[in-house]
Amino acid sequence: MFEIGAHVIHPGQGVCTVTGYDDAGPAPMIVLECRQGHAKTRMLYPVSQEGRLHPAVTAEEAQDIIDNYDDIECDPFTERNSSLEESYFKQLIKRGAPETVRVAKTMRHRIEEAQRQDRKPSSYYTRVLKEAHRRSIEELACALGVSEEHLEGVFARNLGASEN
Repeated sequence: MFEIGAHVIHPGQGVCTVTGYDDAGPAPMIVLECRQGHAKTRMLYPVSQEGRLHPAVTAEEAQDIIDNYDDIECDPFTERNSSLEESYFKQLIKRGAPETVRVAKTMRHRIEEAQRQDRKPSSYYTRVLKEAHRRSIEELACALGVSEEHLEGVFARNLGASEN
């Protein structure tokens, strides 16, 4: 069981905080609070399904991901059917960092590659990039105790430096 106050990765919501446990109903529940944007949402999650929740990365792991961003390899997975390919990457996003960072980097690379070849990138690249980037920033900022805006700036500087 997760400690109260622990940050976990919910497969559908991203970073959540364990705020308690509720044994009042027919099945024991974990009380989670997730924050997307400015709104906070309280959710009940079955204790029997807690194996689907992952601990968020630690501050050390988050800093290591940022410091070694250039060494993260793009995921080589391809599939003839773009819907199956999109499903594959969406499943990776549910795991949290470092997978979210790898997926974002992969989608960014694929978009740039298509543009270099004067082709229109697949629309799913943009959808998956947006979600992977959002979740990456959210989890890493939470682990480091910094604002998401600050971390956006760090990534913008690092991406700019790595592209030169």
